[in-house]
Amino acid sequence: MAGKKLALRKVRPNIRRQIILMVLAIAGIGIGYGLGFVFKKAPVTPPLAKAIAHAEPTPPGTAPQQVPDQIGTPRVASGLSEKTKTPEKSKIRAYEEALPDNIVETTLAPIALSGPTQPPTPMRQKPEDGSSQEVSPKPLIPTPMQKNRAGTQIGANEESSSNTPLQPSIAPRRTWQRNALPFVTDGRPKIAIVIDDMGVDRNRSEQVVALRPPLTLSYLTYGRDLRHQTAAARKAGHELLMHIPMEPTSTTIDPGPNVLLSGMEETELLQNLRWDMEQFDGYVGINNHMGSRFTSNLKGMMSVMNELNSRGLLFLDSLTSASSKGSKAARIVGIPHLVRNVFLDHVDDLDSIKKRLHDTERLASKNGYAIAIGHPHDNTLAALAPWLATVEERGFQLVPLTALLTSRQQPQAKAN
Repeated sequence: MAGKKLALRKVRPNIRRQIILMVLAIAGIGIGYGLGFVFKKAPVTPPLAKAIAHAEPTPPGTAPQQVPDQIGTPRVASGLSEKTKTPEKSKIRAYEEALPDNIVETTLAPIALSGPTQPPTPMRQKPEDGSSQEVSPKPLIPTPMQKNRAGTQIGANEESSSNTPLQPSIAPRRTWQRNALPFVTDGRPKIAIVIDDMGVDRNRSEQVVALRPPLTLSYLTYGRDLRHQTAAARKAGHELLMHIPMEPTSTTIDPGPNVLLSGMEETELLQNLRWDMEQFDGYVGINNHMGSRFTSNLKGMMSVMNELNSRGLLFLDSLTSASSKGSKAARIVGIPHLVRNVFLDHVDDLDSIKKRLHDTERLASKNGYAIAIGHPHDNTLAALAPWLATVEERGFQLVPLTALLTSRQQPQAKAN
């Protein structure tokens, strides 16, 4: 009996010791979580090139890859401000917001061909060694003046003679004119096709470049190897625009890095804009990528137009919002500007895109011109290729965007 009692005593649990061990275990878990929270590394935003790589198309017949929710950037982690970021469960769409289905009728207003009213902004150039430096344009040095025999001031290099005929002053060509695709217009209705969102999806961008020229191709500022891509596009006979990311109204869409936001201070706004505009050369102007919120802000658009004026560039309003102040700001500053008439692929459907091309022709026949914007989508490419091959047979002239500006100067030039 004594042995049995001893055996029972040995297997009897020690409640006090178990409670102590349980308390110690809970304390250890708590300390572990606390240390993990303190020393946890912040999530690293993927580099720009790595993020964009996810947006590359997959081979035909395979499921397309998901576009990354947030696109990395050298300076900002996301195009969305902290106030407009959405919960993690909300999927962020990249590249474009919902496109308006309205067809806009516009008229071409006279433009001035004078030089910029402000000195050009210093451009950042990248030498071959990979370093960067600010290169400021050389200031215009006034020519020393002297008086001829008649008392009229003339330049120092002119002959000092009262018989010297007066020469008409020629305004310096602006950047958009120097970079414009050489083109001769005629009396046919003119159609300019603009393809946005170029440069990120390399495969489809190259397919667009292979289409019959002249098209006007607008490259996103955060595409890869843009100088090579745009040089190839220009060599193929296309005109270039810079596609500037601007704030959309929707908070479930990320417009990309270095975006222009309506609440930005002008210093930060211009910093982003100037970074965007230095990604490649040879373009005639800019148009807005998204921007339904930002383009409705007159103050922000005035800052953009002043910068464009200083660089001698034009503005194409993609008109993603009916309340856009783009045209108003451009008129105030006095820069050449145009407005989108038709979005070809607001519905990504082949039959719908074909119908919009027909609408574009109808509008060009009525008003003498039309500007249609599309994107490097498979259905858009499938609709455009045969349409471009036959559009001139139907009595229209396919033109680069700047031809709509230079053509309206011709009657005035003939009259003078």
